[in-house]
Amino acid sequence: MKAISILRMLIVCLAGITLSACTDWMYDDRSGCEHGVCLSFKYDYNLQRADMIGHVGSVGVFVYDEEGRFVTSYIEPNLRRTQPCLYLDLPQGNYQFLAVAQQRSFDELQAGPGANFTWSAPYAGDGIDDFSVSLAHQDLGNGFATVPHGNLPLDTLWHAVSATPLYVPAEGYAYDTLSLVRDTKSISVSLREIDRPETMDVADYDFFIYHRDLTMAYSPATHDLEASAQARMAIYTPYATWNTSDTDASAARSDAGRTAHADFMTSRLYADGAEEDRARLLIRHRDTDHTVIEADLCNLLGQLRNYDETQRYSLQEFLDRGYDFRLTFFLQGGEWQYAEVSIGILGWSKRIQNVSLD
Repeated sequence: MKAISILRMLIVCLAGITLSACTDWMYDDRSGCEHGVCLSFKYDYNLQRADMIGHVGSVGVFVYDEEGRFVTSYIEPNLRRTQPCLYLDLPQGNYQFLAVAQQRSFDELQAGPGANFTWSAPYAGDGIDDFSVSLAHQDLGNGFATVPHGNLPLDTLWHAVSATPLYVPAEGYAYDTLSLVRDTKSISVSLREIDRPETMDVADYDFFIYHRDLTMAYSPATHDLEASAQARMAIYTPYATWNTSDTDASAARSDAGRTAHADFMTSRLYADGAEEDRARLLIRHRDTDHTVIEADLCNLLGQLRNYDETQRYSLQEFLDRGYDFRLTFFLQGGEWQYAEVSIGILGWSKRIQNVSLD
């Protein structure tokens, strides 16, 4: 499988696919081009249950025929200018669509620092089940890899897959809407000492998230992007760490409590799969090498999934809809006693005692 950058994929598509003037990003005048597909996008698959499509910047659309063979692709660097829809000049037939989207334009991302997502290059006739998206990583050997974030958060990644094939007539438009799922997750972890809060220092701890989610591949069984079991195990480290002091402590006090903070950004979290592949949060004391926290991350975050009694989310749906998770652990005697799990934008919060959540 050939993984190429999103920018290179754009070059391949433009060089290898002949596009008519009807698809040449002509938004104002479509006279003589009244055929093909009017493709819209929405992003309401979130816990707010609101369409936040305005967060999306660039989108790449991959077109497959009804048998799942690659036909062509379209790159739109600024989705906001395609309203009410992105026009695709396609001949009569049945088509499926797979899309990936990010906040910034693809070429800007590839030229900038930090870790970026890449995808496999589809060629004419390739199957949709050959498609995959991978996060840049450095091989550590023994099946592990680290994500070189460069102290920067990942750019947000979304994906969408057609629910059913769309029939495109010879004359006139066919209309379809792709529902985007956010893949990237922001996870903020905080530590607090119960007995001696003034001793807390983020420099005393190493923070890690382990998860086999570096490559997401299309699955014909679920019609979704699933974690590839053949990919290396990702080791995520925080892109930012810092301490804060109690805001109500006077400047003269030397025993003011402190809280350690570590911010992560990861690819999609998967609740299912082999136990050894599932996401785990690991925090270790640097001097003693003692593991103070080792927890099933998905199950820990999932304690909030029924907070809204009007909704009953499965664990995977909750993880897909959520994206701004916060965990605060309270330590005593080198072990965590309880944690507060919250979602920042909604104000949801729940206290979890240190019992087995597996």
